[in-house]
Amino acid sequence: MLVIKIISMIALVFTALTTPLLAHSDDFYIKASIGRSHYIDLGDHAGNENPNGGSLGLGYTVNKNWDAEIGYTHFGTVNSIGISPQKSLKTQTIYAAGIGKLPITEAFSLFGKAGVAFNYSILSSEGTSKEYNKTISELLLGAGFSYQFTKQLAATIDYTHYGKGKVANNSAEFKLDQVSFGVKYNF
Repeated sequence: MLVIKIISMIALVFTALTTPLLAHSDDFYIKASIGRSHYIDLGDHAGNENPNGGSLGLGYTVNKNWDAEIGYTHFGTVNSIGISPQKSLKTQTIYAAGIGKLPITEAFSLFGKAGVAFNYSILSSEGTSKEYNKTISELLLGAGFSYQFTKQLAATIDYTHYGKGKVANNSAEFKLDQVSFGVKYNF
């Protein structure tokens, strides 16, 4: 929990210091997306392994072929079924990635991304205050499509694999993916 508070504080300070600069730069963008998360290999007692999730990102356009992006992703909550007390699993990620873009037309482009994801997972049980949590760093890989409506506004569709998640040192690992639809605004 302390790690998330520290990361949140760093993100808040970073945002406060950089936001005024963004308004005066053509090279920065923000991105928001929603989609379907995939918790893979959770076992027999997991309920919906595909909850809704979302992502927010801040990026810098290096040139027409390369971007750098940092962001936050929430994968939604998975609840257990058939066991008592009921358990819930939540995973959040802070990531940094390089994005390679391949323009197909003036408006349409393909992209791939690679970077690092810091996956924080928390498992809690209904009716108790006991929680298990773990943060691990993993390789992030993804690919998608982008359509530029105007100079400032684009729509994106992408698939991102965030590596694995874990709730304790001796717990089983699970995989984290997300398919999302987003909007990207260039300053």
